[in-house]
Amino acid sequence: MQIRETYIHYVNKLIDFLGHVEPGLQIPSLKILLDLLKSESAFLTFSAGSCQFSNNHFFRVVEGLLDNENFSEPLKNEFVEKYWNVYDDLRFYFLKDAAKIINLLLDSGTAKDQSGPSLKKRKMQEKPDSKKLNRLMENTFSILDNLRTMPTDESEIDGFWIGHPAPDDIKLPIILRLQEHKRVFSECWLSLLKLPMTLDSYKKILLIMHKKIIPHMLQPPLLMDFLTDSYNAGGVVSILALNGLFTLIHEHNLDYPDFYKKLYGLFDRNLMHVKYRSRFFRLVDLFLASTHLPIQLIAAFIKRMSRLSLTSPPHGIVILIPMIYNLMKRHPGCMQLIHRSNNNHEIVAENNDPYNFDEKDPMESGAIDSSLWEIKTLQDHYYPNVATLAKIFEEQFTKPSYNLEDFLDHTYTTIFETEIKRSIKKLNTNNSNNRPPALAFEKPKYLFPSYNHSVNNNDEINNDDIWKMWEF
Repeated sequence: MQIRETYIHYVNKLIDFLGHVEPGLQIPSLKILLDLLKSESAFLTFSAGSCQFSNNHFFRVVEGLLDNENFSEPLKNEFVEKYWNVYDDLRFYFLKDAAKIINLLLDSGTAKDQSGPSLKKRKMQEKPDSKKLNRLMENTFSILDNLRTMPTDESEIDGFWIGHPAPDDIKLPIILRLQEHKRVFSECWLSLLKLPMTLDSYKKILLIMHKKIIPHMLQPPLLMDFLTDSYNAGGVVSILALNGLFTLIHEHNLDYPDFYKKLYGLFDRNLMHVKYRSRFFRLVDLFLASTHLPIQLIAAFIKRMSRLSLTSPPHGIVILIPMIYNLMKRHPGCMQLIHRSNNNHEIVAENNDPYNFDEKDPMESGAIDSSLWEIKTLQDHYYPNVATLAKIFEEQFTKPSYNLEDFLDHTYTTIFETEIKRSIKKLNTNNSNNRPPALAFEKPKYLFPSYNHSVNNNDEINNDDIWKMWEF
């Protein structure tokens, strides 16, 4: 009995060291705890006659990692790179235990018990501590975000910390079933999404949703509510939710009412200044690719982008013009927007444009009765590349569609670098028609021309030695 108590005390100390401020104590403690996990599992396997995983011990290790005020980067990297992304059984039970820890905290309060799985017996009445919830959210997500290996086939489940379980002739062990790995992955993420999160964490989750989360979910449609709420949130959150929402709609045949109406609303004057605009336009190009969409809808998007181009920076306009061109190539019914005859009609201008920019429903915006006078305006843009792009609409639509990838990543920086690298033709001084540009109509007599008049009318000032210094 004394040996057992000593062992328990030793394990408790190691768990405490996981929360130490010094990574030099955290990392050795983690290694010893996982070595003890292997020893405990070997003992249980010997006693039971079949492969056993000592999850009572591992649960406490997981809790020590997640509920850790000093969860350092070295500790995270040690666990993720050397254990979690290497061994399928450690990943499986981590996901299972993390979901359990989160749900128990949400259901039962904030008490921290040393008994591991016996946390089920907690009956605390107080609400969960917000700091602990935030800590649990940040630590869990920092590990999940670093997931590099997740099986997509049962043959890929072949890395085990405690030893490979022998397949049963009757029933395949849980740890060898792909469905079970997907199940614990789904439960962990769905539990995590219940926790309060910072805007930064919210955006990071949405950024990885379509690549790291949805493909490994057992039932991806369960994420629909989260993505719908995110899409309805507005601003950059709505833009980031598009990827995940598109995956559910396109690959899992889910429906979202008024999807295009909401997408249309995301085209506001802030759009061309957000960090994720290139990501957004890649998706918009996919959403508007179908030739079965109503012409009124496509015309509304074209007109909306045309209007936004008037107030967009140059690197934003060079995205909008190729996008508009491609949409008109794809939907020839919208050609009337640039070929509208003005005979017997007033010239369509901003003050009498039938298009209503403030209308939230694209089908009711009146865009199909308007014209692209905004594109005509851009043909006189101060930036030559924008003006050249806009003039493509004056030509016949025989040019192939633009590759949007050539335009999506432009910024003020790339535009500036392009301009300063532009080669300038050397001037031929012998040719009178090839002169440097004039900087003034007349060569000024003084460096400060605004003082010329007073100087010329005041002999005392005109003879001043100071002004003579500035005379050319």
